[in-house]
Amino acid sequence: MRSSSAITKMQTVFVITLIVVASATGGYYYVSSLIPEPASFQVADLIIDPTSVQIGESVSISVNVTNVGEEAGNHSVVLSINDVPVNTRTVQLSGSQTKTVEFVEIATTEGNHSVGVDELAGSFVSTSFEPPIEPEPPIEPAKLELANLVIIPTTVKVGEPVRISVRAANIGDENGTFPVTLAINGIQRETKSIELNGGATTNVEFTVTEETEGTYIVKIADLESSFEVKAEPPPPVGEAKFEVGELSINPTEARIDETIAISAKVTNIGNASGEYLLTLRINGVTRGTRNVLLGAGGSQIEQFSVTEQSEGEYTVDLDGLSGSFTVQGETPVSTTISLNNLAVAPYEVWEGDTVTIKARAHNFGNEKSSTTVSLEVKGEVKETRIVELNGGASNVPIEFEVTAGKDKSNPVRVINQVNPSNTLSGFFTVAPLGFHTLSVSASYPGMEFTLNGVSHHAPYSDLLPDGFHTVVVPDGFIYSATFFNFTSWDNGSTDLTRIVNLERKTSISALYLNTKSCPSLYYWGGSEYLYAAEVSDGTGYLGIFDSFQEDGTLVFLYSNPWDYTKLDEGRLQQKSGYYDFILAQTWDEISFTDSVELIVVDHPADLDVFSTKATYMYDLEEQGTIYTVSKTLQKPLSCVNEEGEDLLALISELDGNYTTGNEFKWDALELNLGDLTGAEEIKLVVSGTILYSSGQAQGEWAGQFFDQPGEKPFPPPHMEVKDANGNWVPVPDNRQFPLLDVTPTTVIVNLTGLFPAQDYSLRINTFFNTRFDYIGVDTSPQEQLSIQRLTPAFADLRQRFVTDSNSTGNFTKYGDVTSLVVEPDDKLVIMRKGDEINLRFPVDLEPVPENMERSFFIAASVWFKIEGLPYLEFTVDPLPFHGMSCFPYPPTENYPTDANHQIYLQEYNTRSISVP
Repeated sequence: MRSSSAITKMQTVFVITLIVVASATGGYYYVSSLIPEPASFQVADLIIDPTSVQIGESVSISVNVTNVGEEAGNHSVVLSINDVPVNTRTVQLSGSQTKTVEFVEIATTEGNHSVGVDELAGSFVSTSFEPPIEPEPPIEPAKLELANLVIIPTTVKVGEPVRISVRAANIGDENGTFPVTLAINGIQRETKSIELNGGATTNVEFTVTEETEGTYIVKIADLESSFEVKAEPPPPVGEAKFEVGELSINPTEARIDETIAISAKVTNIGNASGEYLLTLRINGVTRGTRNVLLGAGGSQIEQFSVTEQSEGEYTVDLDGLSGSFTVQGETPVSTTISLNNLAVAPYEVWEGDTVTIKARAHNFGNEKSSTTVSLEVKGEVKETRIVELNGGASNVPIEFEVTAGKDKSNPVRVINQVNPSNTLSGFFTVAPLGFHTLSVSASYPGMEFTLNGVSHHAPYSDLLPDGFHTVVVPDGFIYSATFFNFTSWDNGSTDLTRIVNLERKTSISALYLNTKSCPSLYYWGGSEYLYAAEVSDGTGYLGIFDSFQEDGTLVFLYSNPWDYTKLDEGRLQQKSGYYDFILAQTWDEISFTDSVELIVVDHPADLDVFSTKATYMYDLEEQGTIYTVSKTLQKPLSCVNEEGEDLLALISELDGNYTTGNEFKWDALELNLGDLTGAEEIKLVVSGTILYSSGQAQGEWAGQFFDQPGEKPFPPPHMEVKDANGNWVPVPDNRQFPLLDVTPTTVIVNLTGLFPAQDYSLRINTFFNTRFDYIGVDTSPQEQLSIQRLTPAFADLRQRFVTDSNSTGNFTKYGDVTSLVVEPDDKLVIMRKGDEINLRFPVDLEPVPENMERSFFIAASVWFKIEGLPYLEFTVDPLPFHGMSCFPYPPTENYPTDANHQIYLQEYNTRSISVP
């Protein structure tokens, strides 16, 4: 009877609030009432996962919020990133309840980011998508590239001039002088020498006249075109028509004598070649002209460079296109200015949308100074401006705006040109019109969910049409042999269904807690330790509450410490000559390990083997017995629940699809096993798990029974069969249904001899939230098994991680504990959170006989005690032992006091932990 989450089960804080009285008799503890403490909240355990991401990835930030009072109340948790509040979650908590609050944020900017949640602080780092900076390429020598050969006009009268133009560019880095030669009909007519700086361009023009009719082939380097000369040429069939666009001014803020580049794109949208005069005016004064020759459909970017000698605002007119730039005076340039806190929003846009890029500037010097800041998108400088700050100025905003183009991926950089190492990187993406990205994640991988009725697996991310979408997640799922319970969405909602109005890029996350509790068993799989199960997860629970007495005393039950775990023999591997295991106390509990045994079972290859399991109330026969079963099992003829719903399809395959269940309410599974007349043995093969609620919920439930003496708040599962009259009757107590694990497991339930009539109907009743994955029927006779039982050759107790537990008492010292775990003798290895035992078993086994297979089981005797029970202190004493009648046990019983056990206590349990 154990909580399925890290929140302890049976934290019996009853509605009437119980406390332990110092004296007790006969295994009963007396209780009295307290005045409830008002709600008061503590925020702890800040987790940032991961702490290093790429831009565009999500960061999960969670804390545990505890109501340390006894009355219910609300608490608002505020998340700040870089000292700016970005999100708030409000949680409602009952007294002593703890909830995990999680925020999921998208990293949109590069750098170190501080995280604050209430008084807790942490950080994460985000890096850009851009590739690592490559070494600077070598300087390229001067090289000429010719393009855009234009002839105007292409048909002329004899003796009329023809203008021939070509665009020349130096695509190298160094300056160069180049010859440009014009050839007509294969004969060189003229050569011009041009000088170009690295990266510069210019137009080279020739003028020719011809006195003879004919077609003339024009060639300059590899470019070729032609014109015709006629006595009387026909009238032109088209005309040139020009438009000017895409004005660019860079930078828009400059210093005196700093070069400003002003450019525009000229396009000939007509159907004939032509010439266009482009004129630049600044403050109404002509500052430059450019003759542009373009063929039909041709385009060309023309750029002017200007400088100004005076401060002020300058207006630009480039043939109807208008803009402006500012010239500032001589402010000292300094490296004391730093940029940070880049924000790019929205992260996902449509073509034509405006993206805002913000940063903050700080002047760490004492004097007024300036720097030049450039905005770069996809490697292209979009804007450059001067930032001027007084000495000591901080958090001065810098804001740019760009219009999103067609490209999907758009890395953004804001560059401090005076100190290029101070470059901030961000990112935005462009989605198709009418679509946005929806991302669905879970706190653990492997979750299957439905989106608009279609199944998917998390993590999921895809472009979807804008509008409403329905996401439904399961209340539990299995990942890596562990069952996880749904707790809430990242927005605090506990509804399994979430409606998303997709108006922007949206990320939602479902929060799950794993069902692990008690010591966790791992085994060596060849390259890493693999998780197997929680050991003694329900029956070894110390302090199992049975009922109230009339005088208000509590009655407790015996805690059965034995657990049997079947291993995946296909993955179990040897390590350094041993079978290597770890029994880890990962959760905040005190565990008492008495013995651990590796059972090696050789069985016929056509059969499988499973063991029976224990329960916490009944002393079951054949507990831990290993049975053979066929690998081809019979299916029940029918399976219905207490509502009459047909569940046969759910329990017919071992596929992770579970039946549903309830807690604090009887659920029934009625099975018709078919005609089993004449079967010498009847065995049920059951796969399933239990999902427990929190200790708070169970405490409130148990408190309702304070005035109902003898009533059991937590009755164990039980089975019923039909008698000769068709009435349901219970099976004997020592043959009852076991308690399933919090991790999915397969067990054997021996039904042989339980049916009083030839009616093989079976009803399984469960009061906890029990989920069944598979139920099969086996009637094959038990086959001979070869069983080898191995005790540890070596056991070492050590610290797995530094703990925050407040458990106290005399724990077992670290080191060799082999003698303590070889047999069940009440000499216990006592662990607290953060401890683990490394167990090694010999591998020198008898070879596997022919036509046999080998399976492995771990049989362990382990008790555990949890924090928060009002009738048990979270300390080592009193120690459990096999001969006790219940726990806590009455004063008439005690842990063994013989000399042998006293020596054990003095030698091993010397790691004394006191209250901090």
